[in-house]
Amino acid sequence: MNTQAADAVGSRKLRADAERNRLRIIDAARELFAERGLEVSLDDVAERAGVGVGTVYRRFTNRDELIVGVLAEHLTQVAERARLAIQDPDAWQAVVDVLTLVGTSMATDRGLAALIMRIDHEHPDIKSAKSILTGQLTKLYERAMDAGVLRPDLAPSDFFGIFTMLAALADVTQPTVPDAWRRFLELILDGVRATGRTTLSVPALTDEQILEIQCARRDAQR
Repeated sequence: MNTQAADAVGSRKLRADAERNRLRIIDAARELFAERGLEVSLDDVAERAGVGVGTVYRRFTNRDELIVGVLAEHLTQVAERARLAIQDPDAWQAVVDVLTLVGTSMATDRGLAALIMRIDHEHPDIKSAKSILTGQLTKLYERAMDAGVLRPDLAPSDFFGIFTMLAALADVTQPTVPDAWRRFLELILDGVRATGRTTLSVPALTDEQILEIQCARRDAQR
């Protein structure tokens, strides 16, 4: 192998190693944000990721940059998974899959809501990632509308409201009934569908569960 070829191979290896480290840092940060909130240190992230502190600081000079990196990567991953789901030949099933995908990410990643509240939504990386995800949701919407499977007065911006409702519901019910949000997603899906109704897969909340949820919410705010 000549010197130029060897340099090219070495450069690719360095880029691959750097990308693996970046993803390890982001995964570690997401875990810690979910466990402890956003006030974790970059040292904590380095320890969880199993990399040197210098490696973290080379990528993210402060916590705000790390928060941007975590959310941008999350949005990018969701957009890619949405792109794959949209390829389902059944337009309605694609809607179900994408809304379930986003609902699951909102419900199971407990640090995500805090990230969204803290983030600078005008940051170029966030705007770019949101634009890609919005593009996939628009494709989903237009295809489903063309297929006649969505109610005709549904607007693309309604997805924002749906995801916000699911996130809020998951936040209050997760400690008591972690899957409760799925029942309400199914109700929402029936509400946006042009025709037909589905059988709800999750039972309704009991009075006892509602009381427990309300008490937990009260105690958390004290």
